[in-house]
Amino acid sequence: MFGRKLAKWFVLTINIIVAFLMLITLLGSVYSPEKFLFPAYFSLIYPIIIIVNIGFVLFWVLVRKWNFLLSLSLLLISAQQISNVFPIHIGKAEVVNKSFPIHILSYNTKMSGNLVKDKPLKPNNVMRYIANSNADIVCLQEFDVSTLKEYLTFGDMLRIFNQYRFKHIEFKVRSHTNIFGIATFSKFPIVKRQRIDYLTRGNISISTDIDINGKIVRIFNNHLESNRITDNDKAMPTYLKENFNADNLTGLTVHFGQKLGVAYKLRAHQADTVSKLITESPFDVLVCGDFNDVPGSYAYNTMRGKLKDAFSETGTGFGWTFAEPLYGFRIDYIFYNPKAFTPINFVIDKVKYSDHYPVHCQMNINKL
Repeated sequence: MFGRKLAKWFVLTINIIVAFLMLITLLGSVYSPEKFLFPAYFSLIYPIIIIVNIGFVLFWVLVRKWNFLLSLSLLLISAQQISNVFPIHIGKAEVVNKSFPIHILSYNTKMSGNLVKDKPLKPNNVMRYIANSNADIVCLQEFDVSTLKEYLTFGDMLRIFNQYRFKHIEFKVRSHTNIFGIATFSKFPIVKRQRIDYLTRGNISISTDIDINGKIVRIFNNHLESNRITDNDKAMPTYLKENFNADNLTGLTVHFGQKLGVAYKLRAHQADTVSKLITESPFDVLVCGDFNDVPGSYAYNTMRGKLKDAFSETGTGFGWTFAEPLYGFRIDYIFYNPKAFTPINFVIDKVKYSDHYPVHCQMNINKL
């Protein structure tokens, strides 16, 4: 009898801890890491926290205890955030009040496919993929060109994208051999360009006003601060598994904690900057790019604001866009103003040409 009570209190204690973690994660989604960093870390394990809380609801229901209300209440409060992390949609989206469709592609190219010139025996699959996509608007992050003729030069890029008459290209980093930045290509006229700079070395956003059949749409193309996880960083968990002890575990935790903490704070500032510009826009907006952060994070929620997430509204599942198998996260997005646009579908094309998957959205522009 005593053992059964002890087991019940042990399970309840674990339930309270997991419920508290969900509460902390919710706090982190709206509270800037610049002010309070601790909750930001839990956004990475938010799917696990959700699953464990669902498990506790089922457990307490099966044993007929009212304790299920603890996790259930938090799950209900978190319904919107959960649908962002793991949406479920059956069938195609209903198209209402449609005017005409546009095809948007957003893709982190991993330094333009590492600058390889496209040849029959050694193709640049990234550049070939984009050129063959037939998208109306293409938003590229890590748009890189070389000053060396044996690699992709700026002239090569203009030839590759010659089907796009209108371009908005901003470079952030210049070295002896490479120029690195961000680019938006459009089949529709561009009427205004704005550069959104950050203090960090490699990250940048741009705002592009595009005239789509008489309607001006402002598109924000973003490459927010990376976590800068190196190959050595990726090897550390394997090393820990083979050499597990308290010191190595502490060292790994501190190392990743410091690296992620810096990135969270930088992204928070960047997200605040773009969010203000989105709010001030006189035109309907589309927001896309590599945010380097997951649904449930402060950066995601701040950038999204009152906009809708095209994948959350039409897709199903986790929708991972980062191609690394052990670091599967959804970090590439297309947001839209729901009064102005209706997403028809959202496709994450699982081609492993970059360390990100390209994301496509067929979007109808609604009649006003």
